[in-house]
Amino acid sequence: MRTQLLSQLITGGVAAAVAAAVIAVPKVFSHEKAQTAAPAAVCVYNWYLSNSRTSGTATIPAFAYGNTPMVPLAGNWDGAGGDTPGAYSPDENKFFLTNNFNGGVGQITIPFGGVGDKPIVGDWNGDGTDEVGTYTPSTGTFTKRAADGTTTTVVYGTPYQIPLVGDWNGDGTDEVGVYRASNATFELRLADGSTRSFVYGDPYWKPLIGDWNGDGRDEPAVYNPADSTFYFRVSGIDPTETTEKIRYGDTGDRPLVGDWDGNRTSSQGIIRS
Repeated sequence: MRTQLLSQLITGGVAAAVAAAVIAVPKVFSHEKAQTAAPAAVCVYNWYLSNSRTSGTATIPAFAYGNTPMVPLAGNWDGAGGDTPGAYSPDENKFFLTNNFNGGVGQITIPFGGVGDKPIVGDWNGDGTDEVGTYTPSTGTFTKRAADGTTTTVVYGTPYQIPLVGDWNGDGTDEVGVYRASNATFELRLADGSTRSFVYGDPYWKPLIGDWNGDGRDEPAVYNPADSTFYFRVSGIDPTETTEKIRYGDTGDRPLVGDWDGNRTSSQGIIRS
């Protein structure tokens, strides 16, 4: 997975607009502009993803997918390869998922959620495929949707936190957590019901979750929007902190992480509108 922590949707009505988006090259990137066909009628998300956490250059050709006010997502939707894009429309309460980096129109549409819900993604049953879900801020409720449409719920943390999802112990199944932005605190719920809490980064940085060292466990990260820097806590939830960092993208970009090449190790990306 992963991931973490993003009106019309990318259906036929706006497919042309999404596919036609003009993509500006970030100052720190060296790839070519994505091809365009016509001016876009909506504010479109431009994706720049890298398979290397040590390089500030995008390694996957830029593409356009989703538009405001959608929430960009990433997950392994088909259980093969690595993570690919998704987007959630808060206006329509629908997920739009794709199994490639071609941009344009989503291949899978899943109506789910209610007014005010936040999208989440995780492997709820350990089968290697990510499914969708929602977090209801007013109640602190995580609702996990299985592939057959059935749901399970978990209430965790206090209301109005930032939801987190990750495999904290390496058992192949994702659990929940929350991030308290005011004091930069990660609060994670382990599979046995125990919890782990620690401070990482500075208040109001952006929390992220991924497997930075390929050990099968997901670890926290944070993104400093002031200087476009990712900080990866490769030591995970262990008491001794070990961190790697990389500046990637530019001010105003939106951070996202995922296992883009399927090597079981997550790396950075940014989304620009």
